[in-house]
Amino acid sequence: MKKTGCVKRAVSAFCAGCLVILSFPAASARAAATATTTDYLNLREGVGTNTKVILTLSKNVSVSVLDNSDAQWAKIQTSSGKSGYCFKQYLSFSSSSGQTSSSSASTAQTKDNLNLRQSSSLSGKILLVLSKGTSVTVLDNSSPNWVQVRAKSGTEGWCSRAYLTVSASSAPASSAGSSSSSATAKTTDYLNLRSGAGMSNKVLLTMSKGAAVTVLNNSNSEWVQVRTQSGKEGWCSRKYLTISGGANTGAGTGSSSSSSSPQSSSSASSGGNGGQGDSGTGASDSGAANITGASVTADVLRLREQPNTASKILANLANGTSLRVLAAPASGWVKVQTADGKSGYVSADYVSIHYSDGTSTGGGAGSNTGTGTSASSLSLSSGSQTVPEGKTLYLKATTNPSGADVTWTSSNASVATVVNGYVTAVATGSAAITAKSGSSTAVCSVTVSDAEPVRTAYASPNIASPGESVALTAITDNSRDGVQFVVTGPDGKTVTATAESSTAETTNGVTTKVWKAAASFNSPGNYTVLAKSRSGGAYSSTGFTTSAYVATQSDRSVTTSEQRRVSDEMIRLISKWEGYVSCVYTDTMSSSQVPTIGYGCTLGANAEFYNGVSATEAWSMMVNKINSSSYTSELNKMIKNNGFLMDQYQADCLISFAYNVGSGYFNSSTEMDFIKIMKNAVRPPDFSSGTTYDATVALDTQVRSNSGMLSAQTGSVAAGTAVTVTGGDFSDKKDGWYKVKLADGTTGWVNAGYVSLACSGQLVHDLNYTNAYAFGTELIRWNQAGGKFYTGLFYRRLGEANVYNYGDYDALRYNKYGYGYPSAASSLQ
Repeated sequence: MKKTGCVKRAVSAFCAGCLVILSFPAASARAAATATTTDYLNLREGVGTNTKVILTLSKNVSVSVLDNSDAQWAKIQTSSGKSGYCFKQYLSFSSSSGQTSSSSASTAQTKDNLNLRQSSSLSGKILLVLSKGTSVTVLDNSSPNWVQVRAKSGTEGWCSRAYLTVSASSAPASSAGSSSSSATAKTTDYLNLRSGAGMSNKVLLTMSKGAAVTVLNNSNSEWVQVRTQSGKEGWCSRKYLTISGGANTGAGTGSSSSSSSPQSSSSASSGGNGGQGDSGTGASDSGAANITGASVTADVLRLREQPNTASKILANLANGTSLRVLAAPASGWVKVQTADGKSGYVSADYVSIHYSDGTSTGGGAGSNTGTGTSASSLSLSSGSQTVPEGKTLYLKATTNPSGADVTWTSSNASVATVVNGYVTAVATGSAAITAKSGSSTAVCSVTVSDAEPVRTAYASPNIASPGESVALTAITDNSRDGVQFVVTGPDGKTVTATAESSTAETTNGVTTKVWKAAASFNSPGNYTVLAKSRSGGAYSSTGFTTSAYVATQSDRSVTTSEQRRVSDEMIRLISKWEGYVSCVYTDTMSSSQVPTIGYGCTLGANAEFYNGVSATEAWSMMVNKINSSSYTSELNKMIKNNGFLMDQYQADCLISFAYNVGSGYFNSSTEMDFIKIMKNAVRPPDFSSGTTYDATVALDTQVRSNSGMLSAQTGSVAAGTAVTVTGGDFSDKKDGWYKVKLADGTTGWVNAGYVSLACSGQLVHDLNYTNAYAFGTELIRWNQAGGKFYTGLFYRRLGEANVYNYGDYDALRYNKYGYGYPSAASSLQ
């Protein structure tokens, strides 16, 4: 992202909630005497719903409890002598079973750092984090998964039972009352459990394919109320349930066996659906929206090899990082894949799960900031937008107060889906995208048009010499069978080049084709390149426009007044500094939370972009953004406004700086110190006849006994001081010095980078006379974000300074040329 003196994607802090150890210790409980079933209940051979069912116990059957040590399952024996395991949720234990009511709770101790939440859910607000070994008072121990506790500070909330050692007197009480239904059901696909009967209701969780549930209400023709084995109750689409056993509840329409799985299915590897099974099209009437991905909501989230915090850390994921979901959330963890192909597990606490119906759950999903505040007013950056199929639109919501929670919905998820303001164009048609906060709503009408014939294109090298071969590259979707490049030169003449073969690249489930053709240009100047694609034997009438550039001077160290743009050598450095991320993420170091993708390409409100891009496409995006944006145009404006003679190395440094910090300083009335030093770079005046020149000291500096940094310091002089220049030493253009006379008559030598000659307007501003020490020392001071020093940003500035001064693209992490380090970087010398 671009910001004043800020580094991109710097990590702010590790999330305390990521420290929780996911282990399931056996509770300390004595063998039970008896228990009574509260509903029809399966007796299984082992612990877990994937084990074989021995028989089904009727409601109100008395059993003997053989082992009650597991938090969720009890080993029991029937009156006929059959023994097995039952889910505790549907057993009521006698007092001799080692269970007590929640009112008799005493104490518990945390087994690791543990979140205290406002409610018994991973979506509940975190009130505080309890340290490992903290003792708490148990207030309610009736849930099989959560325990209500009171901290020593008096704060009350809920903790996961898996991370507590509960005293014997606090063992779980009997489950909530019995179900009114005698029927059970099994999901035929990954299926959303909603808060009500309808697609507009909140998604509580997503159940895996084959999950068993208890039917509570079977009277609705399209929706079924169920209870999961964790005790969560809600509504599911009947279409994705197989119901068996018992009679109906509610209206009593008779027992039902649900329809089979959906008639149409989609491949788990298509469209970035996260491998969530065959749940149909994901249209708004299916009731079983696919998981389309996830995003990190913590400051930093650890990606682990296994679903527990004792396992190996594979990566640290920044806030806003987009992830592919490989398996539905289970036991507090989600299996995911990063943009660079790393697969592992993350805590479900700190990711927002996104669905194809435009909804999101967990981790503050669906909101701008998760502050819990509703807006009194709400507006969107656009009320109407046309988006090509396959692209994503960024809608920005503005709320009063700022930072209020915003939820997003789409009226037609088969046309466009929305997650946190990112609208994905799925298929041609229209959809209304609604943002809601409290009672305030705002709507953007989105029309999805046909897919673009070419996604992006670029030329390489970015700066060519006359006659040099230039590779023209275009990226299209998978449906195209050829590409034509139409090139218009500075003289208006047009030539074409065609590409008949391509290579396929697949990233995040999206396959693109990369097409290449070669060309060469003899005359210096800018060449417009229009890339068009062929489909069904005909080329498109429109396409993607990029450019090729031929420089007048092949020697990059020669200064000229010609227009400049960035070289391939610097593009490679920028890509290294920025890093490649295939999916859009939020740059959390920016106060405005700027969306960013690829190699640091930032996105403004209403930006349309391709999400889930390959490295090739991300490179093309970066090249075009640098060439066509203010990073380059403002630099060229500065060259013209100041009469600069600039070489390629200097242009590379400044474009890289602008790409990171912004280009607004190049022509601002408020000059940066290093730009003052650039303006002081002139071909020195003639001192041979004893002529003297009026001058002003531009920045606080030292006066020395002779030219050179090794000479003794004889005094200092403040910025704004008037001096008379009586001589100079420019035997080394990059280390020029002026001999000056001060108002009190004393004389000495001052670094030429800090002296502004009154006659500079009549001199040649040749930037090869920039004082290397002065420029480098000032540039590397741009090393902070939010008032904090960042090593990565410091080293980027150091690398840029070495390119400007010496054309050195390799000296990136050490002070090869002896600049004056700021105090914050003193430990790096």
